[in-house]
Amino acid sequence: MSVPPPPNVVALVDQAEQLPDEARLPFLRDACATDPELYESAVAELCSRPHSRQDWFGSAERLDPAADREYFSTLVGQRIGAYRVVRSLGEGGMGEVFLAERADAQFDQKVAIKLVRRGLLSRQAQGRLRLERQILATLDHPNIARLFDGGTTADGTPYIVMEYIDGEPIDTYCDRRNLTIEARLKLFRSVCAAVHRAHQNLIVHRDLKPSNILVTADGTPKLLDFGIAKWLDDRQMAYTMAVTQADFRVMTPDHASPEQIRGELITTASDIYVLGVLLHELLCGFKPFRRRSNRLADLERAICEDTPPSPSAAIRIARDSHHSAVEQLATQRGTTPARLQRQLGGDLDNIVAMAMRKEPERRYSSVEQFSADIDRQLRGLPVLARGDSWSYRSSKFIKRHGAALGVATAFLVMLIGFSVTTLIQSKRVERERDVARRERAIAENERSNAEAVAQFLIDAFMLADPSRARGNNITAKEILDAGARRITNELRGQPALQATLMDTIGNVYLGLGQLDQAQPMIEQALSIRRATFGDDSADVGRSLLSLNRVHGERGELPEAERLARASLALAQKHAGIDSLEAARTLCQLGVIEHRQGKLAEAEQLFQRCLDIRVARLGKTHEQVAAPLDNLALIAMDRQDFDTAERLAREALLIDKEARHEDHPLYARHLNNLASALQGKGDMNAAGHLYRQAIALSERVLGSMHPETIDAMNNYGRLLMKQGRLDEAQGIFEAVLESDRKLRPHHAYVGHDLESLGRVALRRRDYAAAEKYLREALGIYRNTLPAGHGYVATTLTRLGRTLLELGRLDEAGTLLDEAIDAWASTYGKDTPEHATASALRGRIWALQKRSAAAESALTNSYRVLIASQRSADLESTQEVRSWIEDLYKQQRRPEAARDFFASLQQKPTTVP
Repeated sequence: MSVPPPPNVVALVDQAEQLPDEARLPFLRDACATDPELYESAVAELCSRPHSRQDWFGSAERLDPAADREYFSTLVGQRIGAYRVVRSLGEGGMGEVFLAERADAQFDQKVAIKLVRRGLLSRQAQGRLRLERQILATLDHPNIARLFDGGTTADGTPYIVMEYIDGEPIDTYCDRRNLTIEARLKLFRSVCAAVHRAHQNLIVHRDLKPSNILVTADGTPKLLDFGIAKWLDDRQMAYTMAVTQADFRVMTPDHASPEQIRGELITTASDIYVLGVLLHELLCGFKPFRRRSNRLADLERAICEDTPPSPSAAIRIARDSHHSAVEQLATQRGTTPARLQRQLGGDLDNIVAMAMRKEPERRYSSVEQFSADIDRQLRGLPVLARGDSWSYRSSKFIKRHGAALGVATAFLVMLIGFSVTTLIQSKRVERERDVARRERAIAENERSNAEAVAQFLIDAFMLADPSRARGNNITAKEILDAGARRITNELRGQPALQATLMDTIGNVYLGLGQLDQAQPMIEQALSIRRATFGDDSADVGRSLLSLNRVHGERGELPEAERLARASLALAQKHAGIDSLEAARTLCQLGVIEHRQGKLAEAEQLFQRCLDIRVARLGKTHEQVAAPLDNLALIAMDRQDFDTAERLAREALLIDKEARHEDHPLYARHLNNLASALQGKGDMNAAGHLYRQAIALSERVLGSMHPETIDAMNNYGRLLMKQGRLDEAQGIFEAVLESDRKLRPHHAYVGHDLESLGRVALRRRDYAAAEKYLREALGIYRNTLPAGHGYVATTLTRLGRTLLELGRLDEAGTLLDEAIDAWASTYGKDTPEHATASALRGRIWALQKRSAAAESALTNSYRVLIASQRSADLESTQEVRSWIEDLYKQQRRPEAARDFFASLQQKPTTVP
């Protein structure tokens, strides 16, 4: 027996049946605008009536909510792909989301699986699911839920598998913890970062409501549900659909922009508006618009025409009306109603108002700019947001009353114009005379400089003339040396030109790897520019950046960082925050931060450089390749080799088109792509690319150039990974000899020694391994921060060496330091931390400290077994054997069996 529909549904359908066929669905959408379930029930009732037309949707598009619910209920306990469904997490307009867990016993994992409904508008819903899957596949951000898998069930129902987020909606999270306004703003900025990453990929979310932003217990916000997102890139139109009026029921009207409501063009400005709505609610606890009814027309008027009260005004209205919730709202923000009203007034009101302006072009230009304005407010700096200006209000008034004002002002304008014409003409003549005089002086100076440069180049290249060379081959370095001497001696009367040429030649020396020749030229240029232009000039900033490169190549990283930051401040002051000059310095500072192991800081700098260059130059400009390549290195450090490969290939393609395949930077991209493929386990492809990179670097830069040496070192590590130890050792010894000559105090010398230590460790030559690793550690301690990954790696390997030599106390001390370094820099749940901890546990086991050993070994094994990296398989197998040995010593072999069985993990074998 079927359950009868509710009376309000029957009444709605009765009204709909009075209308023509084509008007019935629009009527129901309008009447049920804010109640998707009511809309579905009404359509189902309409379709069930005997005289209803069956061709409105097509046979595959019929709505049957009861059948959907019955179908979804049967999924609990069933297997979808590699996962078993546990329970429903909730349903929406498109379908239902389930909690599932890994079912193939490979490892423990909880995921969220989204399936679409099989009834009304299923083709649109399935299209949205495919779009959501494609979008999530392109997004990689710590504040965006990740995509794991996707496919179709046995009966053809599409699904996607996503990261399961165990959290609360952002508004609930803030209120339950009584977060202050400052804490809410900082949390909101993390959400902005996630939306900004989506916008960088040309994706508009379109549904940024609190329930789609979950915050985990540790305070990390995660952006969910790209089900109605839109791709702005024309190349992705195959995945993109417009949200028409028929799609209105999948939107959230309280969190929709005016252009969404009106069905107009959707851009990133729409997300900025909705973020403004979200910020309004987080700040004051009230929604910006009060709904008069559930009818679409009233909602349109409110969002598209009404001016909402500001957050402080909403609190003031609530106080004046003695609203029952105002005290609770203030308490949830750690303050009183009066203080909350004062705190929200001013800049915060203006920031929300700017984000929620009706006209998209008058909102913040980007989410990043929106977030930056909040940051300025938090730091007590002036913000970009301002209230409507007099000029803006005046222009609107003139637009409305243009005809009347035109007649009234025409006569006045004529009188004023006649009165000032004579004065303007006399001033113009005087001004043009001054401009001509200045331009003539500038032209004379530029002509003089051009002639000096031309003559310098002519004289420099005349060195290669046979009458001067007399049978000798003249190298580029010899031409540079001669030019450097002439600049120093002959251009004293032209300091600006002299400094420019000195800086240029110094950078060419740098490109050739000649640091001893580069440094004095660059330092002289800096001294001249300071004397000529002052310490605060843009030219001084350029010299500081050149000198930064010198110290960076020498491995003097703190000094290099100081110079880069000083250069960045001058570039931003004189050229602008978003200038190409600033982008160049951001990238160079990122290189220094990366070498110091500051991955998060380096990634932000590289991403900012990339954003500026893409915005100013376009996606395919040659200057875009460098930040892409640097971001690939960051991804490799985080073991995200898929992202690293994608970024390295993008950089390689850009340079192949822009600079061609014989450019030194092309060789660098080949080297980094090879490293990414090696990380993914594709050794053959990696080896081929390494050999290409080495050959190109040797041909273009020479065998003693740092780029060539680095490519050889990477190739040696590949050979070592393949067990070709003799070949690897030969390369490492050659690389070490070159590095000692070229950059004797650089951290890379320690890197070469550490590589030789690894080879010795693989050979079980522990005495040689200890010698190499101790020397490497000494160099690292002098050149790198204490928590750097190179330091932690060498401490771990040296601890392993001493363990094998039976010097347990010494080994334990080094491993304790390594464990602290891994934890502070990379976290405790990493395979590197687990490996060091397992070695510590092995020492405790040998020292008969069973309790400490058991805890260290079992906890480390859990982390290693969860790792998906092939590089960790050997360590996992070894730690398993240590656990078995420990329980065997304790005469508890069954404890080992129980422990491994509890992980539901099959024994791991080394390939």
